[in-house]
Amino acid sequence: SEWGLRDQVAFLGLVPHDTRARDVSVLISGVLALLVLVASVILAVAALNIAHTFRMLVAARQHEIGLYRALGASARDIRAWFSSLALVIGTVAGLAGALVARAGGSVADWRAAKDLPDFPFKPESFFVFPWWLWLLAIGFASAFALLGAIGPARRASNTDPAQALARDK
Repeated sequence: SEWGLRDQVAFLGLVPHDTRARDVSVLISGVLALLVLVASVILAVAALNIAHTFRMLVAARQHEIGLYRALGASARDIRAWFSSLALVIGTVAGLAGALVARAGGSVADWRAAKDLPDFPFKPESFFVFPWWLWLLAIGFASAFALLGAIGPARRASNTDPAQALARDK
């Protein structure tokens, strides 16, 4: 039909006179958009910190990388070494973060059970931690660690063994 759903509802006289629910919905959508923006900035800063940390790691291990290259390690071996290091660090950090989140949720649930009065439809827990969320958290942390380590790993793989070993340590 040529009428939209809103027009059909208005024609039937079912338009609410109180728009507070719609106003609250718009407010919640705005707050959610702001939180997504803040989370995106935090992720960008985290990726930059990871990249900086791996750059410092490469600079500190320049002599060791040169020695490995002189002993026959290929550029691919060096990239694989730093990439696997990033994956291990990301996986451990993601698991630690998920465990901290779970512990924080448990503490919040305990405080809510202790401090909040009973009310209708009060949940047993205010937080849900399905198995796929754990995998997503750990995978996300691993992916960002790997993403932050790609540049420094490439730089490390291009290390000239002669120059790295000639520098005084």
